Order: sequence, then structure tokens, then C-alpha cells
Amino acid sequence: MTTSSGAERRLRQLAEVLEDKKRLLVLTHDNPDPDSIASGWALTKVVRKVGKLQADLAYAGIIGRSENRTLTRILRVPLRPLDSINLADYDAFALVDSQPQTGNNSLPEGVIPTIVVDHHPCREETKKSPFYDVREDYGAAASMLAEYVTAAEVKVDRRLATAMFYAIKTETLNLGREASRADTRAFVKFFALVDNEALSQIENPPISRAYFRMVDQAIAGTHLHGDVAVTRFGDVNNPDMVAQFADLMVRMEKVHWALTMGRFERDLLLSIRTNLPTANAGRIIQQVVAEDGKAGGHGMMAGGKVPLEGMTPARVRDMETQLKNRALDLLGAKRRGSRLVAPRKKN
Repeated sequence: MTTSSGAERRLRQLAEVLEDKKRLLVLTHDNPDPDSIASGWALTKVVRKVGKLQADLAYAGIIGRSENRTLTRILRVPLRPLDSINLADYDAFALVDSQPQTGNNSLPEGVIPTIVVDHHPCREETKKSPFYDVREDYGAAASMLAEYVTAAEVKVDRRLATAMFYAIKTETLNLGREASRADTRAFVKFFALVDNEALSQIENPPISRAYFRMVDQAIAGTHLHGDVAVTRFGDVNNPDMVAQFADLMVRMEKVHWALTMGRFERDLLLSIRTNLPTANAGRIIQQVVAEDGKAGGHGMMAGGKVPLEGMTPARVRDMETQLKNRALDLLGAKRRGSRLVAPRKKN
């Protein structure tokens, strides 16, 4: 449990680190989710208040999920594509909901971030940063930023409150997944300020036909191996679909683990989900990816990325099979599985 004095101490340390800085760029993880977006937005407001410097928010990749696009649009989140920014304009960088060398952010090569705020297990590379706050007992990074916002006496309008509430809600599945008392406090705090009309639009956005085609493709590529569901998408036009489908598959009856894989641009993306509270999905996916890429996560959810640059199509398929077999072996499941849905018979 973090006391108000603890939050104030961190705030003082943050101000000291930023004392000689002029302009900070806050980076979400690539293809950002609500937690990364809301946390980054909150951090820019905190930094402007305590550091008296300009702070901007940027992301790399795409915002693919309809809910996330609607969130950024309807709440007018000041989030800019990284490729539209001149990095030379900044003398400080921050990472939220991510850490250096995890493979899921676009921190410039060789740059040590001035600030790191994250709720995943702390990495050695992170400890090189002048200021890092990593608390894996928190279910959402937004819950951590809520403490900074309060300590800095940042004015929370309905837009920011809605973004923060939705971030905690989705990251912890309504406080039902890896939520701490701090997550509950922040959830209740922001709930009182939510713009319910905006929240309804975010949670129920228009869905493109391409989404349904991807779902059909995913179902066709899913095999069941006992209590493990494995999905091989093939190519995806939206990286968020990999994690989104894993979230769906782990809800299936008698399934305790879901692994999804999809190729996006030059990378193979992986997501693992489990509904076992005592499991460690982060450790599992790191063992699955091993030296072939980078991965991370925590108890019930994790993700990874394997670069495919220079691989032939046959080599890519072999890599997918290797990763699948490693996961099945680690989870004690048989390699031979059955299709989720039998192929349609041709008329």
C-alpha cells in the first residue's frame, strides 16, 4: 500500500530529476492499449505541473482496436504518431507501461529514459534510469499514475478521468484480474468523474467488416490441446487482434491457457492469457520466445515478439511450430490437437 507521503516523496524525486530538463517526450508501448494511453497522458500533466517543462505524448505502431481509436478521438487525447516528431527536440524521454529493451516500445536506440513507470516485473536495464517506479503488485499503470496526479494536485477533468477509469477497468477486467487495493481506490476515484456518454461510445464502437474476417480467420486457425487453445492467425492487418483474440479464447469452457500468434509487418506477435490466478504467464512466454525474440508480462497475461526479417515463408511456419511446441511442452499439453471448428464441407 502506498501512503500519501510515499507518493509525495516520489513526486519530489521526479521534480529533482527533471530540474535541468527542457522538454520531455512520453512514449507509450507500441500499438498502445488504454492503460498505456491514459497513463502517458496523466504523466504529461504531472510533469508539466511539477517539472515546469513541456511534455508531449507519442506512440509507435498503430492504434488498431476500435475501442482504443474511439477513446483517443472522443476524449481528444493529445497523442501523436512518433514518426511525426523530431526526436532531436527533446532532452528527456519517459516510458509508461513499458520498460527499456522489452521489444514493445520504440525508445530510440542507445537512449536511457529519464523516467520509467510500469507495473510489470522490473528489468535490470530499467535500473539505469535516473527515475524508475516499477510496482508489479499493481494491476494497472493508470492506478500508479493516479497517485502522482493526486500528490501533484493535477486537475482531473472528465476526459482524463474517463480515460483513466477505462484503463483500469480493461486492464484488470473490472477489478477481477490481478487488481490491488490501489487499483480499487483509483477505480472508485475516477468513476465519480466519468463521462458516461463518452464511456458508452468507447465500449460500443462501430466495428469494421475486416474485424469479422479476422475473427473467422482466427477461429479457422485455432486448435485445442486439452485445456490449451492455440491460434495461428497467419498475417494480421491489426496487431491488437492477437491479444484481443487471446482474451476471447481464454474464456472458453475447459480452457485455462490461450496462445495466439499473428504476423504483422516484419514480426511475429504472440499473446498468452490464462484464467489461473496463481500462474505466471510472463515466465512462460519468456521461455517460449527464448533467444528468438523478446517477451514479458506478469501473472495472467503476457506478450512477445519474434523478428521475421530475412526468413522464408517456410522458415516462418517452422518458427511458429517451434514456438507452439515449446508452449505446449511447458504447459504439459499434448502436441497433437483438434480443430476448434471443423472445416466446412464444399457443396
